[in-house]
Amino acid sequence: MTHLPLTSLKWILLLSLAATPAWAADGEDVVFFEKKIRPILVKHCYQCHSEKAEEQEGGLLLDRRSGWLKGGNTDKAVIPGNPDASLLVKAIRYQDDSLQMPPKKKLPADEIARLEQWIARGAAGPADDLGETAFSRLGDQDYLFEQAKTHWAFQPVAPNKAPTADNPLWNTNELDRLVFARLTAEGLTPSASTDPHTLIRRLTFDLTGLPPTPTEVNDFIKEASQDRTAAIEHALSRLLDSPSYGEHVARMWLDVARYADTDSFYRPDTKTPHYFPFAFTYRDYVIDTFNADKPFDQFVREQLAADLMGFNDDAPELAALGFLTVGPHANRNQSETVDDWIDVTTRGLMGITASCARCHDHKYEPIPTADYYSLHGIFSSVKRIHPLDQDRQPLLAGHQPTAEQLAEFEKQVELAKKNATGKDKQPKTFRDTKNASLLLFHPGAPVHAMVVQENPTPTEPTIFLRGDPASPGATVPRRFLKVLDSQQPSFSPDNSGRLELANKIVGADNPLTARVFVNRVWGMLMGSHLVATTSDFGLQGAHPSHPQLLDRLTHDFVSNGWSVKQLVRTIVLSRTYQQSSQHRPEMAKLDPTNQQLWRANRKRLSIEAIRDSLLTISGSLDHTTHGRSAMLWGKDYTKRRALYGYINRFNLDPTLRAFDFPAPMQTQGSRVESIVATQALFTMNSSFVIDQATAMTETAGFRTSQSDQARITQLFNAVFQRPASDQETTTILQFVKTQREGASESPEKNQAVWQLVAQALMMSNEFQYLD
Repeated sequence: MTHLPLTSLKWILLLSLAATPAWAADGEDVVFFEKKIRPILVKHCYQCHSEKAEEQEGGLLLDRRSGWLKGGNTDKAVIPGNPDASLLVKAIRYQDDSLQMPPKKKLPADEIARLEQWIARGAAGPADDLGETAFSRLGDQDYLFEQAKTHWAFQPVAPNKAPTADNPLWNTNELDRLVFARLTAEGLTPSASTDPHTLIRRLTFDLTGLPPTPTEVNDFIKEASQDRTAAIEHALSRLLDSPSYGEHVARMWLDVARYADTDSFYRPDTKTPHYFPFAFTYRDYVIDTFNADKPFDQFVREQLAADLMGFNDDAPELAALGFLTVGPHANRNQSETVDDWIDVTTRGLMGITASCARCHDHKYEPIPTADYYSLHGIFSSVKRIHPLDQDRQPLLAGHQPTAEQLAEFEKQVELAKKNATGKDKQPKTFRDTKNASLLLFHPGAPVHAMVVQENPTPTEPTIFLRGDPASPGATVPRRFLKVLDSQQPSFSPDNSGRLELANKIVGADNPLTARVFVNRVWGMLMGSHLVATTSDFGLQGAHPSHPQLLDRLTHDFVSNGWSVKQLVRTIVLSRTYQQSSQHRPEMAKLDPTNQQLWRANRKRLSIEAIRDSLLTISGSLDHTTHGRSAMLWGKDYTKRRALYGYINRFNLDPTLRAFDFPAPMQTQGSRVESIVATQALFTMNSSFVIDQATAMTETAGFRTSQSDQARITQLFNAVFQRPASDQETTTILQFVKTQREGASESPEKNQAVWQLVAQALMMSNEFQYLD
């Protein structure tokens, strides 16, 4: 018999021990767990700490030994052999008011004793332990970073070449070839191009948010009959050059930027909003940006760091800082402001969530807590200036009122002071209420930019354990996210680092920013997004329906100098965009949601487009651009576009809410779309709608019409930019006749009848939806 040396036996023993699972336990311990411990955990703990419940509060899983040995976010939930050091025991003993589990009621004494005994015996688990699963590894940053290596959104943008399309009509550009290839692969065929009338309406609404005039429709139809491509090019150039284009695209961006004219709560002493009287300067800056086709990467830099870019003290570009300052929490805890800034920057610009890493490593994304606090250090190195502090907010060149307007404003301020009563007599309260209201609404008020101010010394970030500033942890440098910048060099010690951050966000090595914005523009024009989760391109977000198309558009967008107008032009000139929206049952069976783009999407108009269209068709729309916000509804409603409407963040207008206008408490990547009774009631009963219906019957063209047939033609041309069909004409004539029966003929009665006809057209699907 051969005897192994003693040293060899020692190594064999050590290797066998190393190969033994850490959770191995003898049969008695397993039986004890199954009979005495698991029933307690199932009854009291699994609803918040198990994979079946899809919950692991505090990062703690109690349905497997690996879960409690990890110990949750604290790493100390269960320490085998040491009950007194285990936070789980501390929690069930109710020794600390801030740590009591289960939260509703303390466990019976015998169950507490059994859990203590279980941990003292080594905290054995079941024989068939679940081990590691995808759910249990949530928050495991090594695992998440490994996943990120192959996740589509973190890969470099690839300028994909599309195969040649069999159909020559779909073979003229990369966009159509890529769509056609996908359709072919799925057994689908594209729809025919839509008719000229539908197309010019679609183009005009999609690029300006307004309906075309009857003349524009007729001219386009006539031109398209001679040369369709030239007609589209001509209309596109005209629409892109229109001031209404910038207003329309700006509305899309203001959802992302969570724009509002007030803070997120009321003054408790005066019950009035905390006004942002100069928020409108950011809105106007955004309009000008898109109209001027400022490169989007420059747009991003200015929004985060215009004050660090060498502009003059009164430069209009300083209003770009409204991206930070028009958000909520201006008059509250600075930490909430910083968290909001991190969220709007990461989700709004890059489609990745970072705020979830405030208290612990991100559960779903490769964002460790250290990265959150690196960004926290950047934004906590600046302060918001009080929204009413005119001395520290710069006056903007080219935006100031005339001397006469300013004199009238100052007169109104003195009058308000003189007439002030109660708390408003106090100087500070007056500034925050009556004077703030005048600053917000009066056209003669001075115009300031809402800006931020650098701290004298930049903040050196410290990780707050569990998000608690009273529990500081390790320090971290101010730097970019590791998942997008593996080297993570520290930012300059001389300032906050916002400009360096902006450069990283739009840098050539960051594939997210351009992709996210291209997806937003695609959704604005097409009615559906290539990536359904518009502000979440991370590991938990949706995969793109057409990844090659998204990358092709993104590559071209950056190659064309980040030109938004060129991106818009590329999309709307495609056959994909110009398809008919007609339903085709054989295609719908294969692709019921039109994910593969075999037709155009029918789109419901937003509340802004509905309101603006009502004013347009009644001849009442005031096309004045820029300026202070005004009331959208009520006795003295503005006749300007809804974009210029007053947005009260704390008490959002109920009509806007009814039509899915997003609450501006956080960045919004897209709007939900609901169909509810209150929307129909608006067009039936709103005094605003009735006003526009009345105005339609008071236009010169309508009043000079010599017959009912001519009146119908006037209304249909205004509302739908088309003539009425024979059936529609017959129906309306019968309605008018019925309304007139038994009543004396009078101009007032006649106008009331036609007002009802006009309002009925405004309530129609054809008016409120876009084919």
